[in-house]
Amino acid sequence: MPKRAGANAGPETREAVLVAARRLFTERGYDATSMRDVAAAVGLTNAALYYHFAGKEALLAALSEQRRDEIDALLAWVGEQEPGPGLLRETALRRVDTASQEQLDGLRFALANRPALQRATTPEQAVPPGIDALVDVLAAGADPTRRVVVRLALEAVSCAGLAAGPDADLETVREAARVMVLALT
Repeated sequence: MPKRAGANAGPETREAVLVAARRLFTERGYDATSMRDVAAAVGLTNAALYYHFAGKEALLAALSEQRRDEIDALLAWVGEQEPGPGLLRETALRRVDTASQEQLDGLRFALANRPALQRATTPEQAVPPGIDALVDVLAAGADPTRRVVVRLALEAVSCAGLAAGPDADLETVREAARVMVLALT
């Protein structure tokens, strides 16, 4: 039986909706998934779902926001570190070691929904500005080739997740990403 909106107003419900939306968007595609599908997956009424999110675009924006928050936190951490030759390796390995199943699922979601994401997001939303800021900090004054290498090191989990395929487990992706970071740095 669907739950009442008042009983589902907390952050746990909002997070459950995001998890269900990411899974459904990945499995079925963004365009083929309705708000009704998301509500049913979480056991909410449509009204309760709309209490949390105005529509699919709002779900998409919230899913993108999670990635931006993670990158912003890493950028703040880098700002607290002493600059030096090992900072790129330490930063990239930190990103690998903190990668979660949710992030891997987010990558799979982004890959499965690339056309919908391109239609529904601005370029700033699609590529979080924090990645560019991290590259700027970690590759200050570097030539374009070095900047690409820095970006690859920072995106090692994404690269490994893409190369490993949709059925690879998180630890396999992390281990491949660690190997990549160590080779690049």
